[in-house]
Amino acid sequence: MEDKKATIYEHLQELRRVIIISMVASFIGIAVSYLFLRETLMAVVFGPYRNLGKELVIIGVAEGFLVQLKLACVGGILIASPIIIWQVMSFILPALYNNEKRVFLVSFFVALFLFIAGVTFGYKFVFGLGLSMFLLDFTQGLTAMISASRYLSFFISFLLPFGLIFQIPLVTYLLSRLGLISPSFLRSKRGYAVLVIFILAAILTPPDVLSQILLALPMLLLYEISILLAVLVDKKKKRKQDK
Repeated sequence: MEDKKATIYEHLQELRRVIIISMVASFIGIAVSYLFLRETLMAVVFGPYRNLGKELVIIGVAEGFLVQLKLACVGGILIASPIIIWQVMSFILPALYNNEKRVFLVSFFVALFLFIAGVTFGYKFVFGLGLSMFLLDFTQGLTAMISASRYLSFFISFLLPFGLIFQIPLVTYLLSRLGLISPSFLRSKRGYAVLVIFILAAILTPPDVLSQILLALPMLLLYEISILLAVLVDKKKKRKQDK
């Protein structure tokens, strides 16, 4: 019992160390972002809006500072993410078997890559178009006075779903390995999947057809890629059974 308590205590101490190091790294990253990268972050986030020939406004005394601080927090976490990831890995990996470590590491970094790819796709190809339609096509006879904080909230809520949606192939691959889904199941549910995809696209994007299509098309492509991954997993399983 004493050995078990000591082990639990050691785990808690290790978790405490991971949290403290991650927080310190984040605070340093936030300070660096605010002091040296603030203008760059603002150009990236507010650039699509300013490209339309419009300027954001602030409607509160501290709103400008809070918006810049939020951007610095995002940038700081991105800067500190390698350290945070390394700390989390050092805490989780010792508890896994060698084969579990391999699956975990590959899945984690693939998920990270897909999330970045999804957000990048949304920013490059969909966000500017949706913003243009919202502010130019749907505001005739109205004067747009968008506050910086509301724009930032819209920016995050618009791009975040793209990062999550791009996880479809990875989720499908893992479910296939676990035997929970099969290629035939995915093919048979293709019609339902198309319907759900367009419903999600309508919910997650601005209320214009073009933005919905721009989100739905990569989702449809990802679904087809998921079927191919499921086929590969199924073939691999059959080869192992034949041996």
